[in-house]
Amino acid sequence: MKLIHYTIGRLAIVVLIIMAFWSVFFYFQIVDEVYDETDDSLKNYKKIVIKQMLRDADIPRSHTDILTRYYITEIPADVGKHYREHFETTEAFNEYEMDDEPVRLLRTAFKTENGQYYELTIMTSIIEEDDMLESILWSIVYLYVAVVICILFVSHWMFRKSFRPFYALMGWLDNFTVGKPNTPLVNETRVTEFRRLNKAIAEMAGRNETVFHEQKRFIENASHELQTPLAICRNKLELLAESPACTEELLNEIGDIHQTLDRIIRLNKSLLLLSRIENRQYTEVKNVVFNTILHGAADDFKDIYAYRNIRIEIKEEGVFSCQMNEMLSVVLMTNLLKNAIVHSPDCGAVNIGITVDEVRFANDAVDGPLDDKKVFQRFYHAGGKKESTGLGLAIVKSITDMYGLRIDYRYDGRHHFCIRRNR
Repeated sequence: MKLIHYTIGRLAIVVLIIMAFWSVFFYFQIVDEVYDETDDSLKNYKKIVIKQMLRDADIPRSHTDILTRYYITEIPADVGKHYREHFETTEAFNEYEMDDEPVRLLRTAFKTENGQYYELTIMTSIIEEDDMLESILWSIVYLYVAVVICILFVSHWMFRKSFRPFYALMGWLDNFTVGKPNTPLVNETRVTEFRRLNKAIAEMAGRNETVFHEQKRFIENASHELQTPLAICRNKLELLAESPACTEELLNEIGDIHQTLDRIIRLNKSLLLLSRIENRQYTEVKNVVFNTILHGAADDFKDIYAYRNIRIEIKEEGVFSCQMNEMLSVVLMTNLLKNAIVHSPDCGAVNIGITVDEVRFANDAVDGPLDDKKVFQRFYHAGGKKESTGLGLAIVKSITDMYGLRIDYRYDGRHHFCIRRNR
């Protein structure tokens, strides 16, 4: 969800709550004001009727018009002396409407000059509360919709205008790639917070570039400085093995040392590759088709491991492709295929399934299941294979993480590794 939509959504909820409370308050204020105005009108009408009654005792004891009616009835003196004026809201039959309607009623008492007490009842029609409530409710709904629409357009316009430097910065960050030529950050703004953010991002990008180049230089130097003495050691061992004075026992020792050096060389290359991957030094990407890579790797490994009689079968149900570095895609597929072959028994089978969404590797097991919590960790060795560096699956995991892929392992009597796209 975008920031602008999140903010407007929260603002709409707040406006809804405020207007709900305001509408309840507004409704009771309107009702109270209607009653006040009606009561004042009844009091004025009462004064007129009493004056006429005191002036002319023969006026009609009841009168009805469209909105107002009154009734005058005699009451005992003891009731009249203690009579308290009061207002009521009730219903009365309207002869013109031929239906009951809500009325506001005033009951009071007065005494004439001859000492007779009378009760005066005056009633007038008022607005039905249900109708008024419905009318106010719909008015509030229309007002809320109008306010929200106004807030939506105004807020969207204000956000776009006010946050233009922020979106420009986000666009620059999206296009920024460590190790590649990047355009300078030009984002003019008068807002202090955005200027501070621009400065912090530019400094952070500069530090990342510096660290990247330093790490790259270190890795290149380390690779050169380690490979050279290791190559010299191998050459000297080969010369020593060719010496006429070399005995069979010494040849065996030289062979063991040679194997150890080979493992150190492979370990060095794997560690350097893993470091380059984690430091994002492989920046060139293209659309890579895994089907083609797997067919080429399978042909190569069939020749290399022909003496073990391992069958490699590829079943294609689709084309799996991904935007990534081509060399790393080859390393990814080669490591998984080699892992399946190395950990298969002689005369075993390696099955590869390819669909549009995944690539599956399955091979016969020799020593039971692997530890699914450690299988992708560095230097994890399964089955005690000393010739393994323990970095192959760690490299696979780093490559899949780098390009948004997912690698899973399961065991059902066979080892299964599956590469999927992250959903």
